[in-house]
Amino acid sequence: EKRLLIFFEFPDWVPQDCESFFASIASKEGFEIDRDVLDVLQEGCSRLIQLKGWANGRDVTKIWSESKSLRAQRVYDHPEVAKKITVDDINTAVNNITQSRIGKLSDCDPNIDPLALLDGLFRIDDIKAKLQMLQRTWVVSKREGDCTPDL
Repeated sequence: EKRLLIFFEFPDWVPQDCESFFASIASKEGFEIDRDVLDVLQEGCSRLIQLKGWANGRDVTKIWSESKSLRAQRVYDHPEVAKKITVDDINTAVNNITQSRIGKLSDCDPNIDPLALLDGLFRIDDIKAKLQMLQRTWVVSKREGDCTPDL
Protein backbone atom coordinates (compact mmCIF):
# COMPACT_ATOMS: atom_id res chain seq x y z
CA GLU A 1 0.00 0.00 0.00
CA LYS A 2 1.51 3.29 -1.10
CA ARG A 3 0.80 6.60 0.52
CA LEU A 4 1.59 10.05 -0.69
CA LEU A 5 4.36 11.37 1.52
CA ILE A 6 4.75 14.74 -0.12
CA PHE A 7 3.31 17.73 1.69
CA PHE A 8 2.77 21.17 0.28
CA GLU A 9 3.06 24.08 2.68
CA PHE A 10 0.92 27.07 1.79
CA PRO A 11 1.94 30.00 3.95
CA ASP A 12 -0.76 32.39 5.11
CA TRP A 13 -1.24 35.46 3.01
CA VAL A 14 -0.42 38.89 4.36
CA PRO A 15 -3.15 41.57 4.15
CA GLN A 16 -1.55 43.03 1.01
CA ASP A 17 -1.99 39.67 -0.74
CA CYS A 18 -5.66 39.73 0.25
CA GLU A 19 -6.02 43.24 -1.16
CA SER A 20 -4.41 42.27 -4.47
CA PHE A 21 -6.63 39.22 -4.89
CA PHE A 22 -9.79 41.13 -3.91
CA ALA A 23 -8.95 44.01 -6.28
CA SER A 24 -8.32 41.52 -9.08
CA ILE A 25 -11.70 39.83 -8.61
CA ALA A 26 -13.44 43.21 -8.42
CA SER A 27 -11.76 44.44 -11.57
CA LYS A 28 -12.69 41.29 -13.51
CA GLU A 29 -16.32 41.77 -12.51
CA GLY A 30 -16.35 45.47 -13.40
CA PHE A 31 -16.44 46.94 -9.90
CA GLU A 32 -14.80 50.16 -8.78
CA ILE A 33 -13.00 49.84 -5.45
CA ASP A 34 -11.86 52.96 -3.61
CA ARG A 35 -8.62 53.09 -1.62
CA ASP A 36 -10.45 53.43 1.72
CA VAL A 37 -12.34 50.21 0.98
CA LEU A 38 -9.07 48.37 0.37
CA ASP A 39 -7.63 49.78 3.61
CA VAL A 40 -10.62 48.45 5.55
CA LEU A 41 -10.28 45.11 3.75
CA GLN A 42 -6.62 44.85 4.81
CA GLU A 43 -7.53 45.65 8.41
CA GLY A 44 -10.31 43.04 8.39
CA CYS A 45 -8.08 40.40 6.83
CA SER A 46 -5.35 41.06 9.39
CA ARG A 47 -7.92 40.15 12.08
CA LEU A 48 -9.24 37.10 10.22
CA ILE A 49 -5.74 35.75 9.50
CA GLN A 50 -5.25 35.31 13.25
CA LEU A 51 -8.34 33.14 13.64
CA LYS A 52 -8.47 29.39 13.33
CA GLY A 53 -9.62 28.29 9.90
CA TRP A 54 -8.03 31.07 7.83
CA ALA A 55 -7.87 29.86 4.23
CA ASN A 56 -6.18 32.57 2.12
CA GLY A 57 -8.00 32.90 -1.21
CA ARG A 58 -11.04 30.98 -0.05
CA ASP A 59 -11.65 33.50 2.74
CA VAL A 60 -11.03 36.51 0.51
CA THR A 61 -13.52 35.00 -1.93
CA LYS A 62 -16.00 34.69 0.97
CA ILE A 63 -15.49 38.37 1.78
CA TRP A 64 -16.04 39.21 -1.90
CA SER A 65 -19.23 37.15 -2.16
CA GLU A 66 -20.61 38.51 1.11
CA SER A 67 -19.77 42.08 0.04
CA LYS A 68 -21.57 41.61 -3.26
CA SER A 69 -24.65 40.23 -1.48
CA LEU A 70 -24.67 43.17 0.91
CA ARG A 71 -24.29 45.56 -2.02
CA ALA A 72 -27.20 43.90 -3.81
CA GLN A 73 -29.40 44.54 -0.77
CA ARG A 74 -28.19 48.14 -0.64
CA VAL A 75 -28.74 48.99 -4.31
CA TYR A 76 -31.90 46.96 -4.94
CA ASP A 77 -34.19 49.98 -4.64
CA HIS A 78 -31.53 52.56 -5.55
CA PRO A 79 -29.42 51.38 -8.51
CA GLU A 80 -25.85 52.68 -8.84
CA VAL A 81 -24.40 54.04 -12.07
CA ALA A 82 -21.00 52.52 -11.27
CA LYS A 83 -20.77 49.19 -9.46
CA LYS A 84 -19.09 49.88 -6.10
CA ILE A 85 -18.36 48.05 -2.88
CA THR A 86 -18.45 50.34 0.17
CA VAL A 87 -16.57 50.41 3.45
CA ASP A 88 -19.79 49.34 5.19
CA ASP A 89 -20.13 46.35 2.83
CA ILE A 90 -16.60 45.19 3.72
CA ASN A 91 -16.98 45.83 7.46
CA THR A 92 -20.23 43.88 7.59
CA ALA A 93 -18.81 41.02 5.51
CA VAL A 94 -15.71 40.72 7.71
CA ASN A 95 -17.81 40.91 10.90
CA ASN A 96 -20.15 38.19 9.60
CA ILE A 97 -17.22 35.89 8.84
CA THR A 98 -15.60 36.69 12.19
CA GLN A 99 -18.83 35.87 14.01
CA SER A 100 -19.08 32.55 12.20
CA ARG A 101 -15.56 31.68 13.41
CA ILE A 102 -15.66 32.86 17.02
CA GLY A 103 -19.36 33.04 17.78
CA LYS A 104 -21.61 36.00 18.35
CA LEU A 105 -19.80 39.19 19.25
CA SER A 106 -21.08 40.34 22.62
CA ASP A 107 -22.40 43.77 23.45
CA CYS A 108 -20.41 43.89 26.72
CA ASP A 109 -18.82 47.10 27.92
CA PRO A 110 -15.13 46.80 26.91
CA ASN A 111 -14.12 48.80 30.01
CA ILE A 112 -15.41 46.17 32.43
CA ASP A 113 -12.91 43.55 33.55
CA PRO A 114 -14.58 40.18 32.85
CA LEU A 115 -12.39 38.53 35.48
CA ALA A 116 -13.35 40.97 38.27
CA LEU A 117 -15.84 38.41 39.62
CA LEU A 118 -12.91 36.11 40.36
CA ASP A 119 -11.20 38.61 42.67
CA GLY A 120 -12.90 37.15 45.73
CA LEU A 121 -11.73 33.60 45.12
CA PHE A 122 -9.31 31.95 47.53
CA ARG A 123 -5.65 32.46 46.53
CA ILE A 124 -6.55 34.34 43.33
CA ASP A 125 -3.64 36.74 43.95
CA ASP A 126 -1.20 33.78 43.77
CA ILE A 127 -2.75 32.63 40.51
CA LYS A 128 -2.60 36.16 39.02
CA ALA A 129 1.07 36.48 40.03
CA LYS A 130 1.95 33.17 38.38
CA LEU A 131 0.08 34.13 35.20
CA GLN A 132 1.84 37.49 35.10
CA MET A 133 5.22 35.76 35.57
CA LEU A 134 4.42 33.37 32.72
CA GLN A 135 3.33 36.23 30.46
CA ARG A 136 6.48 38.23 31.15
CA THR A 137 8.68 35.18 30.59
CA TRP A 138 6.99 34.60 27.24
CA VAL A 139 7.39 38.26 26.17
CA VAL A 140 11.07 38.37 27.13
CA SER A 141 11.79 35.04 25.42
CA LYS A 142 10.09 36.21 22.24
CA ARG A 143 11.85 39.60 22.29
CA GLU A 144 15.25 37.96 22.75
CA GLY A 145 14.69 35.41 20.01
CA ASP A 146 14.55 32.38 22.30
CA CYS A 147 12.00 29.64 22.01
CA THR A 148 8.86 30.90 23.64
CA PRO A 149 7.37 28.65 26.29
CA ASP A 150 4.03 27.09 25.54
CA LEU A 151 1.17 28.90 27.20
